[in-house]
Amino acid sequence: MAVLTQVTLPILFVVFLGYLLRKIGRVEESVLSRIQLYVLSPALIFMTMAGSDAMMSLLGKIFLHVLILSVFLYLSAQLLGRMMRGDALERNAMSLAAVFTNSGFYGIPVCMLAFGEQGLAYAAMYVICSSMIQSTAGIYIASEGNRKPLEALAMIFKVPLIYAIVLGKLLAQFDMLPPAPFMEMINMLGRSAVPLGLLLLGMQLERIISDWRLKGITRDSGGVPGAAAPEPSSCGPSLGKLGKSYILEGTTAGMLKIVGGFVFAMIILRFIEFDPVLRKVIILESSMPTAVNAVVYATEFECRPKLVTIAIMTATLASVASVAILLAWLGR
Repeated sequence: MAVLTQVTLPILFVVFLGYLLRKIGRVEESVLSRIQLYVLSPALIFMTMAGSDAMMSLLGKIFLHVLILSVFLYLSAQLLGRMMRGDALERNAMSLAAVFTNSGFYGIPVCMLAFGEQGLAYAAMYVICSSMIQSTAGIYIASEGNRKPLEALAMIFKVPLIYAIVLGKLLAQFDMLPPAPFMEMINMLGRSAVPLGLLLLGMQLERIISDWRLKGITRDSGGVPGAAAPEPSSCGPSLGKLGKSYILEGTTAGMLKIVGGFVFAMIILRFIEFDPVLRKVIILESSMPTAVNAVVYATEFECRPKLVTIAIMTATLASVASVAILLAWLGR
């Protein structure tokens, strides 16, 4: 009950505020998503890297786990996408939803509540490793469907997340961090990434619901804000066959993130050993729902953001039960 009232419900409350912001305030999310991607998220990652005193060997082991897990989830999403006859963009959107884990916005509060300060420290280390994957492979996955492979690879270096990781660690290592007032300002920007990310999720959910009500979701519009969609067929339901396909693909990706993340994590942990508390943190973090930032990447690179949002919605709602079950199973 503590996890539900102290973590899950507050998160869902902020998501609902984002829904109301677009529903009533008519605020578009495209500008906010760019602020999140190019300013707030890099600030959060920079502060996490700069404040980490973790041993590189332990970080390396956690990174290896996250890398192997991401490969398994990516391949599983691609396979499921092909089985559902999705196009390249839809398969990449499913992969994006399966690989991006909400290790920070959701995972850190849960781990802190369950395992105290030690759990918080280990969760922060997991976030660092997860951010490295998301800010490199994630950008490639999101942009590859609309670009040639080399162009998609180049997009990694056009987004400041990768530079925030490198600069944060290097400047801390050589004791060259900016003066305290600048660090405090960067920290304030980074802290803003958490609530804005949840607001963006709520705004994307409102867009999906509005489109369902008016014209349904189609592959032609690609979930791109402002894109035109064909008129719904008069001889079929308003949602349409293709809209149902989006729901099926998004739901599958969301459940793959939670169930597949847990199953693959348990397999990997048979070969990579960690201390008991860290092992529990890794199991929890690996089983977290799809990260809110997946919507930001999908929107920025036009990679079926509506499909990704359905995956996030499915996984986040399912996590209300799955997190409680996992904590009971882990013997918190």
